[in-house]
Amino acid sequence: MARPNNGKSNPWGGTAYLVEAMVLLAFLVAALAVCSAIFAQSLATAREQSRLERAVAVATDAAERFSADPSDPEGCIPDDTDGLDVACDVTPEQNAAGTLYEATITVSDGGQQVYTLTTARYVEGGAA
Repeated sequence: MARPNNGKSNPWGGTAYLVEAMVLLAFLVAALAVCSAIFAQSLATAREQSRLERAVAVATDAAERFSADPSDPEGCIPDDTDGLDVACDVTPEQNAAGTLYEATITVSDGGQQVYTLTTARYVEGGAA
């Protein structure tokens, strides 16, 4: 049997809809905050990896130049360092048969060390 509607509307009829809309809005805001945090972290990681990739390429280039002429510590610093600072510390160790040159190549960005590479080359007869 239907209830008589004395011309009054139900005062709680729109409340359920409003509560549901508020819950959905709160969920949407929370999901947006989580996604924004994930994307921000992803961007920071991508930038750091790009910086590391550049540092590895510069250090590899310096190691190849060191291998070509290990007796010249300044010669191992590449011409194009991609805006990074490169330091090449060469230590010769002579013996009767030749010289072992060891190099530690350090790449830094703004005073912060990004990558370090250690390499060596043996040259017979003591001269490169």
